[in-house]
Amino acid sequence: MVSPMKEVSQSTSAPSRLAAVGGSAEATLAELRASVASLAKDIAVITEKRTRGARDAAGAGASEVRKAIRRQPVVAVGVAVGAGAIIALALTPRSSRKPSSGWDRWTPPVTRADLYEVADNIQRSVSRAAHAMPAVTPTFERLIDAILRTDPSASMSSVAEKASSWFQKLQARAAEKTK
Repeated sequence: MVSPMKEVSQSTSAPSRLAAVGGSAEATLAELRASVASLAKDIAVITEKRTRGARDAAGAGASEVRKAIRRQPVVAVGVAVGAGAIIALALTPRSSRKPSSGWDRWTPPVTRADLYEVADNIQRSVSRAAHAMPAVTPTFERLIDAILRTDPSASMSSVAEKASSWFQKLQARAAEKTK
């Protein structure tokens, strides 16, 4: 195999060869073409060998990575997440000023008075809802008492019937109070 550097150093002596040939431009041109073709062939062979070697090394490296992933999948996922985070931090553009989003352009600024008004509306709504609902604690206590007063020898279906009738009455009373 001929090294490209040797060919380049030999081809630099082309003017001296031109003088030896007797000044024939066609002969010199043919000789230069032959030397360029020879260089291209040598470069193609070298490139092919290096590509084949790199492909073999990459295949061996990929098989080692696969083995490591199979042996320790949690570590592999952790390394992948860390590498992804580092790449994301490196590729994310840094901005010196605050970026304005479309949302910021369309929403008006919120003032303290607006926040007080929202809090007041929420407080009024909660107050109205609390006064509109019947007291839950006494009805819940009555339900517990009714369940405790049931006969233990009675079947479970009678307890369920009593509870369902009690809930129906409770719903009817709640509907009447809200009207």
